Amino acid sequence: MKKHTSRAAAALATAALCATLLGACGGNQGQGSATDSAGTDAATEEKQDTATDTDDTAAKESNIDYMVLVNKTHKLPAGWEDAIEIVHFTNSEGWDVDVEAKAYDAYLELKDDLEADGVYVDLDSAYRSVEAQQEIVDDFTEKYGAEYVKQYVAVPGYSEHHTGLALDLFLIIDGKGVYLNEDMVTYPEVWDKIHAKLADHGFILRYLPEKKIETGYSYEPWHIRYIGDTEVARKIMDEGITFERYLGELDPSIADCTVDYGTSELYTEADIDSALDVVLAEFGTWDGCTLKKIAFMGDEACNADELAYVNELREAQMPDEAEFDQALVLTSEFHSPSAEQAENTAWEPDTDYRDWTWHLGRTGADGSWKLLTWGFD
Repeated sequence: MKKHTSRAAAALATAALCATLLGACGGNQGQGSATDSAGTDAATEEKQDTATDTDDTAAKESNIDYMVLVNKTHKLPAGWEDAIEIVHFTNSEGWDVDVEAKAYDAYLELKDDLEADGVYVDLDSAYRSVEAQQEIVDDFTEKYGAEYVKQYVAVPGYSEHHTGLALDLFLIIDGKGVYLNEDMVTYPEVWDKIHAKLADHGFILRYLPEKKIETGYSYEPWHIRYIGDTEVARKIMDEGITFERYLGELDPSIADCTVDYGTSELYTEADIDSALDVVLAEFGTWDGCTLKKIAFMGDEACNADELAYVNELREAQMPDEAEFDQALVLTSEFHSPSAEQAENTAWEPDTDYRDWTWHLGRTGADGSWKLLTWGFD
């Protein structure tokens, strides 16, 4: 892995806070937001950036593909960590951050552009090695259990942060850092201004609202991705499409599926996404079937009768599981395989199945959804 020095730390915002980083993209531990990985650890003491500026670095030829796709099904290419150039710097909170060189230059330009409009940001985290990701998995497994890790933390080798091109921003509001997920989402108008400028500097918003089925992750307004090509970035942002869809890398079984989150006072988008994850894991085993539509059935379907129903199923299927205090119902439409594909299955071949429901329960808002039953009601 090549290294070179960062630009002067004076280019960064300087609002210092005495707080421990919980951070975006999973550093907000136990808060129930489905994330790519954990944030950078807080520095234990104030660090000075002793690096000198090297103006010729940006002009160097890069050996990496800035359009690389790394997600839950696409692994980091072999040799990537040896090929990238990394900038190391200390942000305004005193946290160490590593980021790929060209992405860092583009970030500084984006930052300057935003500051001209009175919007202030800093970098929470960017590059994270495969080894560091494994340490996160081990730590979170010990603290929160394997089920939590499976739901909220990327498998080592499959985190976009390994590329050094995925950047987690945090906001600086009235001179103070705002970096907890639940706090950052309360500034939608600020994120709108940030997102409007991303493409001009070769960035895209990576995890869009209501696109969990395509990206594998819930909406994260702070997680941006450098792809280098401003024209491509504008196309992706203007059309509101995911990186996976632009690259034509969607799983055919869900590529044409629409997701209706409806409205809910009981559950957030992330809650529904967590249930969707469990359903998709089961649906993924149905060879030859294609999902056309899936929708949250609304708060009225998640009533006391439904809760009693899933608890009855829980007692029969998993008696050691704690009693559920939440229930959720999804409805879906899918198409069965052709006659050749459907051999030795229970499906009617080449048929649309509508009003197919999925019943889930969980204990506590941070608990994992359990799929109890599915089929026609």
